[in-house]
Parts: sequence; structure tokens; C-alpha cells
Amino acid sequence: MDLINSVTFKDLKAPLFIAWQINSECNLGCLHCCEEAGHPMPDQMHKDQIFNFLRQIIELKIPYVALSGGEPLLHPQFFEICEFLRQFNISLKVETNGEFIDRNLAKIFARLKFRSVQISLDGATKDTHERLRLRGDWNKTVSACKALIEEKVNTEIVFVPTKFNIHEIGELIDLAYSLGVWGVYTGKIMRIGRAAKNWDILCPSDEEYDVFFAVLNKKIAQYDGRMKVYYYPYDVIEELKYRLRYPSASLLVIPNGKVKLIGPLPFICGDLRKHSLIQVWENYKQAWSNPKVVEFAKKVIEEPWLVSEANDWIELYH
Repeated sequence: MDLINSVTFKDLKAPLFIAWQINSECNLGCLHCCEEAGHPMPDQMHKDQIFNFLRQIIELKIPYVALSGGEPLLHPQFFEICEFLRQFNISLKVETNGEFIDRNLAKIFARLKFRSVQISLDGATKDTHERLRLRGDWNKTVSACKALIEEKVNTEIVFVPTKFNIHEIGELIDLAYSLGVWGVYTGKIMRIGRAAKNWDILCPSDEEYDVFFAVLNKKIAQYDGRMKVYYYPYDVIEELKYRLRYPSASLLVIPNGKVKLIGPLPFICGDLRKHSLIQVWENYKQAWSNPKVVEFAKKVIEEPWLVSEANDWIELYH
């Protein structure tokens, strides 16, 4: 028997990855924001709670953390959090709109040796990017990429396809390569949060997606060995079908310390302000076989529009 292949997430004493939305503040008002970011959560974790959480990450030897928001660089303890995790050699990624990254911040990212800095760039042109990312500044975002790359920071671009920008994917990948970006990541838009509210004006047609993926495949071949071009071919419903059978060994933490079971479902499996990280992990493992979760997930698969209720939280453990 292959022991390695027989190990599942339930056999692990701790998650392998923490995806942490550290805040909900944001300087933009993106039409496709899954988190409906823009204002702070009134019960957002305070500094003592944050560092209690960080110490548990270290104690459990969790190897990899990704920080997002909101806009994570607006969090007052952002670099304190990063310094703390990196001093214990935790692999660290940040997902940002990039608009606050100048040469000085790029030097800090370089010193901290991030696994990667992922910049959201949703258009090969200023007009397209800013039509989707309200109050956004395409020039600042591109300048952030340049500053990071000049400091030899592993820089990635993430692109969310919508009716507004899907036609620019080829140009965007060419732009990324000209900048010296390490990789471009994309996939189908998720019907969650603000994206759900704007679904009729955002969601590309099947025909547009067909062209999109055809262009991506050509670009993957064109830049093979020179720049990573990656797309996740499945939509959120296909992902949910897979995760019902094979849950990931990861936790999704939102700014108030509550832990979501998975992005497309509304279930909360713990609260880091009240529960230990190890308890939340045990809750997470049990929750995937909870009849309420299984039944709701199957209903979402049958009626995909229900994924729009993913931010209407349902607490499984109190």
C-alpha cells in the first residue's frame, strides 16, 4: 500500500496553508470583489489577537501563509505581521492591488524574501483596468510591478476575466512578459460578493470563455520556459464538487478571526478570538461530513446562483 497517497487532510495535525484576509479596508471599489471590501469590519481582530494567532501558526509549524484583504497594505500591522512570520521562515505571499508599492516598499519586500507578491492587474490598458477597478490607477499598478521586479521580488499578476476585459488577456500576458513578471494567473470569475450583485454585467458568455482559454493555451506554449502562464479551468461549482470529495488542507481566515470552510459556502467552522487554531482545525475536519454542509453544498451544485449567499455566514461551532 502506498502510505503517502493514502494520507488525507484528516490525518494531518495542522493545516498546510493559511489563507488570511487580514482586513476589509480597501482604497478601491472593484465591481468583482468577492469580499465586498471597502470598510473595516467592526469586530476585526486587534493586535493581541493577531499575534496570538501568529504564535499558534509557528507552534503548529504551518509552512505557508498568504495574506490578502481588502487591501492588506492598509492594515496598520501589515509589516509587523510579515516580519514576525518571516523570522520563523514561514513562506509568505501577499495579494495586493499594488497601488501603495513604491521603490522603498519594494526594497522591504525584497529584504523579507517573500515567496511571491501577487498584483491584481485586470487590463492591458488603463481604461479597461479602471472600468472594472473603480478608483483604481493602472499606472500605479504597473509601476508597482516594475519596482518589485527591479528589486528581484518574485512578482505575479492575477487577472479576473469579465465582459469588460476578457478580450485583452493576450495583450496582458505580453505586457507581463515585457515587465519581467514571473507568472500570470487567471480563471473564471466567482459569483460571490460584489461580483454576484454585478453578475449580469460581468459574467462572460461561454463563447467568450472559449476564445479566452484558446488564447491562454497559445500563450502558455509561447512563453513555455520563460514565464509561467497558468489558468484554473474549472468554475466555482466544479471546484466545490471536487472539494466535497477532497477537502484541502487549508484554512480561510477572515478579518474578524472567523474561519470559513471554503469560499463558495457560508459555513464558519471556528473563531480564532475564542477557539485555538488546533480546535478550529479539528472543527474544519469534522465539518466536511456535517449533513448540513453536505446537503447545502449539493444544493449549490444543483442551483449555482446560491453561491451568491457565501457571505451570509452560518456558524457551525459556538
